[in-house]
Amino acid sequence: MTTRTCPECNTTFTPASPRQLFCRPECAHRQRQRKYRQSLQDEELRLSGHSGESKANSQKSLAALTALYEATIRKLRRTNKRKLSNLTRSFEGRLAEAYEQLNESAQAASRAQSKADELKRSVQRLQHENTARVLSEQQAVKDMQHLAAKVLTLHSDSNARLDPSTAAIFARRGWNTEMGRS
Repeated sequence: MTTRTCPECNTTFTPASPRQLFCRPECAHRQRQRKYRQSLQDEELRLSGHSGESKANSQKSLAALTALYEATIRKLRRTNKRKLSNLTRSFEGRLAEAYEQLNESAQAASRAQSKADELKRSVQRLQHENTARVLSEQQAVKDMQHLAAKVLTLHSDSNARLDPSTAAIFARRGWNTEMGRS
């Protein structure tokens, strides 16, 4: 591996690629800034046409150039403030919309929970009613069996035969209507 010396900070480093000249991006940035500033000064001197002007004139030129830079910076700051203000308003609008949607979602979830609770209560009520109905039907069957046994006993005691439709009902249930008769 070859090593190089950074022209900005004089640090020895191993380049990651053959084109790498500086040890860090910060050094490359400083070098570019220095070249840029020098090119601006050279350009101003070229435009003024007085490369050999006196120190007072160069200070005036430097002051004018500084004023120009400061004006440009102020203009950029105003522009950036406007952009920042516009972005802030845009994000505030989006935030308000998102908050509104979140609020609507929370209300919908609350309504859905209320509906679910109501349905749960309805299901519990229906289950309770169904249990009561089943118990009632079971009691009715027991009562009917008791009455059927009484009817058979009465018919048996009176030695009377059951009418055919009643006998058919007893036969469907598997009850013997002959009681003691072979």
